[in-house]
Amino acid sequence: MARKMRSSRISGQSTRTQSRQRPTVETARQALVRTFLHRSVQMLERLSAAAPAEALDAALASPSDVGGVATLLSDLAPMGLDLSSVDPLAESLARGAIAKQDLLQEAGGGLSAAQVAEALGISRQAVDKRRGRGTLLAVPTGSGDYLYPACQLTPDGVIPGFENLLAAFKVEGPWTRLSLLLASSPALGGKSVLEALRAGEAEKAAAVVAAFGEQGG
Repeated sequence: MARKMRSSRISGQSTRTQSRQRPTVETARQALVRTFLHRSVQMLERLSAAAPAEALDAALASPSDVGGVATLLSDLAPMGLDLSSVDPLAESLARGAIAKQDLLQEAGGGLSAAQVAEALGISRQAVDKRRGRGTLLAVPTGSGDYLYPACQLTPDGVIPGFENLLAAFKVEGPWTRLSLLLASSPALGGKSVLEALRAGEAEKAAAVVAAFGEQGG
């Protein structure tokens, strides 16, 4: 009986300890969230105060929140406004974000792993494995997740020969790869690499992406 009582007390103490630890971890996270939001809101307030009405209108026309901020930063730079008060790298970061958005739009949009899994009739885990093996192209997002450019898929699955095309790349950056896949190439008669692949010119397409790496691109 005494052992049962001691065991019960120990169990109760352990439960109370765990319940105290969980709020502590959550409280620390909430503090980080509040600090980040405070810092971000201050930046947005400085941007909004400096921006003319037309720049704010253009930012609001963006289909996403992130795109709106990137558009605003990009529009303010040519106006001679000092963006260094926001961030020394604000202009270049904004232009990079917009370029990536445009590139993904040109690629037909970005699909989530779940959407790709449904399109290919495989599991989400199988999609992740294909990305890890380099047989599907995925670009990273700011949230740490990945988007899969829709241009690599057809109604019947992945474009035939696309896996071999990815293997021919000598550059690792996924955004650089996507850019090269969509850019027109004189070596392909003005067609893009993807257009050449769809036209059955797999060897020529692979030669172009391989040569890009050899040239230090």
